[in-house]
Amino acid sequence: MNTNAAIVLFLLVISGLIWAGTQSNDPSWTGNTNRCVGECYDTWKAENGGSIAAIERSKQEALAAASPEALGEKYYGQCIACHGGNGEGGIGPKLQGQAGSDIAAKLTAYRNGEARGAQSAMMWPVAKSMADADIDNIAAYISSL
Repeated sequence: MNTNAAIVLFLLVISGLIWAGTQSNDPSWTGNTNRCVGECYDTWKAENGGSIAAIERSKQEALAAASPEALGEKYYGQCIACHGGNGEGGIGPKLQGQAGSDIAAKLTAYRNGEARGAQSAMMWPVAKSMADADIDNIAAYISSL
């Protein structure tokens, strides 16, 4: 079979598939499958503590009221694999017992791409995305271990 015939056959098959797909569409489908409105939404709000906006506002208020240690504990979840659940060490060094100011200085150095030891390359990408507040919060949590 020559190349031109193969291309024409391919285009015919694709065109046929597109035509078949457009002929089998459900005309009543609008693309929005969320049909929970009116009484359904009122029931959902009663079961879940209010509207979506109210729930999000409550989450944001709780987050704003949280202590640095509590915020750091949430962030520490990504550290557990190397530093242990209680900062006891493992692949990475022991963090337990270190001062928060030391932890903050080390994380800031890693964020800036500075070498602090043999495993610095493992910490650079982790610390790169940390904001100053993240560093302060995780340092506060680690110093509480």
